Amino acid sequence: MLSQSTEKQLTNNVCDRQYFLDWVRILAFAFLILYHTAMMFVDWGFHIESGHNSTFLKSIMILSSKWRLDILFIVSGVAISHMITKMSLKSFTWQRVVKLYLPLLFAIAVVVAPQSYYEAMQKGVFEGSFWQFWTSQYFTFSWDERMNAPFPTYNHMWYVLYLFHYSIVLLPLFSFINSDKGKHILAKTENWLSKGARIIWLPLAIYLAIFLTIDDHEVSHAFYDDWYGHAIFIFAVIMGCTFARMPNIWQAFEENRYLALTLGLISYGILLAIFLSPDELLTCDRTVAWDYTSLLVKWSWIALIIGFARKYLNYTNNTLKYCNTIVYPFFILHQTVIIVLGYYVIDWGLSGTLEFLVIAAGTFTVCCLLYELLIKRINVLRVLFGLKWQNIPYPMRAQPITKLG
Repeated sequence: MLSQSTEKQLTNNVCDRQYFLDWVRILAFAFLILYHTAMMFVDWGFHIESGHNSTFLKSIMILSSKWRLDILFIVSGVAISHMITKMSLKSFTWQRVVKLYLPLLFAIAVVVAPQSYYEAMQKGVFEGSFWQFWTSQYFTFSWDERMNAPFPTYNHMWYVLYLFHYSIVLLPLFSFINSDKGKHILAKTENWLSKGARIIWLPLAIYLAIFLTIDDHEVSHAFYDDWYGHAIFIFAVIMGCTFARMPNIWQAFEENRYLALTLGLISYGILLAIFLSPDELLTCDRTVAWDYTSLLVKWSWIALIIGFARKYLNYTNNTLKYCNTIVYPFFILHQTVIIVLGYYVIDWGLSGTLEFLVIAAGTFTVCCLLYELLIKRINVLRVLFGLKWQNIPYPMRAQPITKLG
């Protein structure tokens, strides 16, 4: 059994909000808008293609693609760890249904549908109005080989789909870490893991073990057979959920931030060299070198982002509070807005750079307007976009003044 003082310390630690993780989450989702905009300007296959193929954008995207999803699942794990201290697991499960699964179903039926429509239009799969497409084609549960995804589909909402199921699968772990025995083990783990550079090497070793255990290393986002993706993302959620109970771990990230930065820059340099070098200049197998270097890029960049964020972004202000509110609706909306804008902007005859900037800036603007003018003001939409129902005040009628005397 834990002593009363230790028990109190653990409880207080998990309730302390780590504001730097809020900043990491917000910036990661903001970068996601830029990343998905950039997908139209490279030849990696996207729902809408501009015809451009930017090596510069690829050079940035091969770096961020290694860690941006894992770090979001880590932050989600931290949020889960906080939630399960404030509610029963039964209430938590229902909260996951309302917060994740309901917006997912709404997004599949309504929000994502324009993505499939405009992709089908550009690729010659369909001609006609969106209403015709939505009522006659979208819900046919078919897959045209020219399309990136079937009808209907979840597209970017795969993250929400995965997170919901991880929340259910990991319920036994959540129950365990709330128990006295679980808290005791976490306290011992924290004491060991927070020493030296173990926070750098141990997760990296586990990523390597996952890599060696599973043969197919493609992250497909196809839920039914994305085994490598499930393994690394569940591991990220578990890290976030357990690290939230280990406040000294965040300090360890901060103390090791320059080591992580060194490893991150070296590994990214190697990855970039592999990407840009022709086969005849490589003295090793390209695939093997790429895969192992990618693992080092993944964890070193996650560690350095967390470490530097802990050092410089561990504060709150009105901007953070506002962005925390809008980030989920923005995520649900962003890819649809990108694709709709992109479909029209790429025909304006602008340079690739201007097209990218117009689409990215336009996406932030349209998402903000949709949130401010519609989503936050209509309770049904608030719930469908993952926000809480609230009592929205209505203007009061002026009351007549009764004369005295």
